[in-house]
Amino acid sequence: MTMRKQAMTQAVDGCFIFFGDVRFDSRLQNMLRSLSKKYSQLLLLQTSEHDETFTFERCQVQSFAVSATLRGMAKFMSFYRALVPAAFGVRAKFFCAEDIFSLPIAYWMARRKKARLYYDSRELFFALAQLTKKPYKQRFWASVEAYCIRRAKVFTSGTRDSEALAARYRIKLPEVIFNYPRFHAYRRSDALRRQLNLAENAIILLYQGVITQGRGIWKLLNMLTWLESRFVAVFIGEGDELPALRRTIEARNYHTRAFAIGRVPHEELLRLTASADIGFALIEPISESYKLALPNKLFEYIMASVPVVASDLPAMKEVIERHGTGITVSADEDEKRLAERVAEMTEALEKYRSQCRKAREQLNWEAQEERLLAFF
Repeated sequence: MTMRKQAMTQAVDGCFIFFGDVRFDSRLQNMLRSLSKKYSQLLLLQTSEHDETFTFERCQVQSFAVSATLRGMAKFMSFYRALVPAAFGVRAKFFCAEDIFSLPIAYWMARRKKARLYYDSRELFFALAQLTKKPYKQRFWASVEAYCIRRAKVFTSGTRDSEALAARYRIKLPEVIFNYPRFHAYRRSDALRRQLNLAENAIILLYQGVITQGRGIWKLLNMLTWLESRFVAVFIGEGDELPALRRTIEARNYHTRAFAIGRVPHEELLRLTASADIGFALIEPISESYKLALPNKLFEYIMASVPVVASDLPAMKEVIERHGTGITVSADEDEKRLAERVAEMTEALEKYRSQCRKAREQLNWEAQEERLLAFF
């Protein structure tokens, strides 16, 4: 029996739909681990590089190949052609859309099956940074969200996101499930130094996440001009800006100073994170979604005891100032001045690491698991 036929004959407690791969998504991993304590049969329909099935906790995962070369509407149509038939025959008590792109499928399946509908608005999809210069596409997805959202039980990853959704759509204030990582007392390691053959005295400046516009990628790379040669930039992740980033590293002959190592499975990620010296979250306010951003990388750095340099946008600034885990800088900070502040910060790294170790006792997934279980 083929994977797609199997997907059309299943009865489960809950069905999640995701335009992504759970192996690279800490938020969904944490949710499935927690909900597996409450539900014995969960199903995840997702995209991946290959058609495959595997089990994650008590959740059966069915992956449908979507070519990495596809872009725009062609990519979404490939996603829908694969997942709609699979979702059509699933009998579930609830369907959960893990992003705006999955929401139409989850909406229609929940309506057809008379099931509950959940919507994980993990960012403000009506104001996506990637669509800032594509107003027609942005309006399309905003209209999809407006049509579906009132039927759903909505949850977000930040208080300000919940307030923005409630105000825009006049819905009940969505529940907040933060992007906290699972607790682990990570110790500093030399994983990146060994992997990249770096000197022991190298200062590793780390960015992890999507390599795309508005994430401060270029600011971090350009900052190396004003820093000593022992400062090294490491980028972990994939995205549309990755090829250009690698070309620029090559063109500048930064073979020993900058490394773009691609995407890493999440179970390996924080082991690498813990070997960095400073983590960067230089989000640029190019959209409302980014202005209110509270990215999981911020909490992952803290969990790994890596001091943070972040933009002084309200949600991130509040966390960093409350817990003393790093510094915030203006989103339009001059790169030379930013380099000076980073150099100054290295004189107090142990102080910031100590604050991170204290903060992770609160900023962890286990601290909010009961809230998730009650919501579902």
